[in-house]
Amino acid sequence: KDQLVAEKDSGIAQATRALVLASDSLKLSELQADSILVQTAFSYSDGISSEAQGLLGENNLLSKRRSFQMISDQLYDLIRTVQYQQKPLYRFYCNNAFEDQGAYWISDQTGLTNAYQPNLKPLCGEINDTISVATN
Repeated sequence: KDQLVAEKDSGIAQATRALVLASDSLKLSELQADSILVQTAFSYSDGISSEAQGLLGENNLLSKRRSFQMISDQLYDLIRTVQYQQKPLYRFYCNNAFEDQGAYWISDQTGLTNAYQPNLKPLCGEINDTISVATN
């Protein structure tokens, strides 16, 4: 997200390669869950990795942002599937993205930085969901 906001191709590529590595390195087989949930998590992880590899081949920012949108949606589904309980994450939504089609993204900060329209003033986006540590 941050590299798309900065609109720097080298930074986008570096962050995307790190995402592929992280996605491919997830230890999903260690999940304490039924086999269907584990398979679902593997499916989302594979989708994230594949889409990120596709993003690396994109030649323009719009195409990279569309790939980022798909990655964000799959990442959200993966986070919910594995019942992530670490640092709070925030799911943002901008209804103006992609000519008013709307798009989501995940951030670890509550501050608004829009990966789809970083130069738009005022920025478009609001927190749609908060994923945080469950309390007992």
